[in-house]
Amino acid sequence: MNTYGRMLRMIRPYLGQVVLSIVFMVLFSVLSVLSITMVSPFLKALFLSDGPATEMVSEQVPASGLALAQVAADSTDAARARLEDIQGTLSWVERIKVEFATRVQDTLLQGSDEERLLRVCWAIFLLFLGKNIAGYLQEILMTYVGQAVIRDLRNLLFIKFTGLPLGFYHRNKAGELISRATNDVLVAQQCVSLSFTKLVKDPIMILMYLAVALILSWKLTLMAGVLLPLSLAVIVRIGKRLRRLSTLQQEQMADLTSTLQETVYGIRVIKAFAMEDFENRKFLGQSQTLFGQIFKFNWVMKLSSPLTEQLSIIVGLCLLWYGGTKVFTGGIMAPDLFVVFLIVIFSMVRPIKSLGQVNNEIQAGMAAADRIFAILDSDPEVADKDAGFLPGKIAGQVELEHVSFAYVAGEPVLQDVSLQVAPGEIVALVGSSGSGKSTLIDMIPGFHHPDAGRVLVDEHDVREMNTGALRRSMGIVTQEVILFHDTVFNNIAYGLREMGQDQVEAAARAANAHDFIMRLPKGYRTVIGDRGLKLSGGQRQRISIARAILKNPPILLLDEATSALDTESELLVQEAIDRLVRHRTTIVIAHRLSTIQNVDRIYMLEEGRIVQVGTHTELLASGGRYRELYEMQFQQGAS
Repeated sequence: MNTYGRMLRMIRPYLGQVVLSIVFMVLFSVLSVLSITMVSPFLKALFLSDGPATEMVSEQVPASGLALAQVAADSTDAARARLEDIQGTLSWVERIKVEFATRVQDTLLQGSDEERLLRVCWAIFLLFLGKNIAGYLQEILMTYVGQAVIRDLRNLLFIKFTGLPLGFYHRNKAGELISRATNDVLVAQQCVSLSFTKLVKDPIMILMYLAVALILSWKLTLMAGVLLPLSLAVIVRIGKRLRRLSTLQQEQMADLTSTLQETVYGIRVIKAFAMEDFENRKFLGQSQTLFGQIFKFNWVMKLSSPLTEQLSIIVGLCLLWYGGTKVFTGGIMAPDLFVVFLIVIFSMVRPIKSLGQVNNEIQAGMAAADRIFAILDSDPEVADKDAGFLPGKIAGQVELEHVSFAYVAGEPVLQDVSLQVAPGEIVALVGSSGSGKSTLIDMIPGFHHPDAGRVLVDEHDVREMNTGALRRSMGIVTQEVILFHDTVFNNIAYGLREMGQDQVEAAARAANAHDFIMRLPKGYRTVIGDRGLKLSGGQRQRISIARAILKNPPILLLDEATSALDTESELLVQEAIDRLVRHRTTIVIAHRLSTIQNVDRIYMLEEGRIVQVGTHTELLASGGRYRELYEMQFQQGAS
């Protein structure tokens, strides 16, 4: 289905509001046309005297059915008799005019001049009142639908974001994704609310006006339609260009959002390297590019409105000249009806202009919608979150069988890696930067799946296991601690709603975090700021460890949890880790080899391959790369 069709599908839950809105649109259109037709009775009430208007019944009236409404509007017996004689020879269009004029005469144009004028004024007031109420209700209903669609799109995007694999985030910038969930959603919504409203209301208005114009004079109406194909061609051509410009605009907005996000998150580094001027120039350059694209987009978009209006004015002036000359000779219609006809024709200009703008809005909205649906169409990490094998109590056995993996085809990160960890064992992964340690750890909870080989937990392939159950059985502590803008309590108890204060405090004590937490302004109820920036690195790490302790997982994954800490913080964190790893299957990425001397087994990785396996003592004795790294760190520590 095309993009516009997919956007329209978003309104399905709100069809009731849409149908009701369309009813009010039709009512608005009918009352708008009737309001215009009141010009004729108003002119009659204002300028006709109380005496018989016998001059209206002339020999030319039956010869020109277009003036029969004048006869019907006359209350004299002679005119009525004359009308009955000729009605049998009228076309259905002429009968409509006569019937309308008759009803207006019977209801509004009776009595004295003052009475007639008062009735017409009341009729105009009531018509405009009804039209405005219908227009207001229609706008409110479509505003509700439009805002509901915005909410639904954002919700779908957020749910999609949480369901996409980590590899997706490696390929896309966070700022661009945020832009799609904010700016793009707002732009795409236009084609559902404003555009959808106009696409229904404006054609109805045009058809109503066109019907009245045809009834009044089909010849003049045909003249009015001469330039319509030209107007449509101009609108379509401008719309195609706007879609291309809108795509460029949305992409540049995403780049600007990404730069802004990176600046906010990296402000410490920017200031440390005195790069404020560089970042300012970068942002100002992108901002200027965006300004140019937005200005160009609006320049093209706003061109369609005056073009359409000018074409309509040309048509109107031709009608004014031609029709006016015919009115002088009495050969086309009465003067008051010609005034109504001109008002109707010129009233068509606004909805025609609006339709031109609708096309522009749709093209801009579709460019944004394309970017939104590109996200929604991305393959999720798990097609069905409830699918897969549900394990019972996990013992903690982990095994990799000949695993190979590459983020980019032809550039392997892991090559034929095999290892086995028995329940309760502690093994360490060591190696130089880029050797594949973190990727290997990410394989175990299924963040990435191998291109070849298998990853097993308790002898079950992780691809066949229920993803939620698998990850709930694991605790993950990384060097880059992820905390949320929330209280200390909620960060420790994240994902564990049933935990009480005593349990959270016990986990914090085990992580050597309780004492510093109690010194915070509100203790466990202290909000720690965006990403926990109100805390030091060591404090954030201990909160992360407390979270893992509270989770009490059978499998623990530690990714260089102490490498970025000072000596005092490292000692506190290491002590907490020692408590955490007891009686658990633990796989740890070690930065400092001195911290893994007592583990059960060490795997040495180089260029995505396991090159050495053994205990600390065995690896030192056998020499090789592990011994080189150890001696290098020992010499650095001694110096």
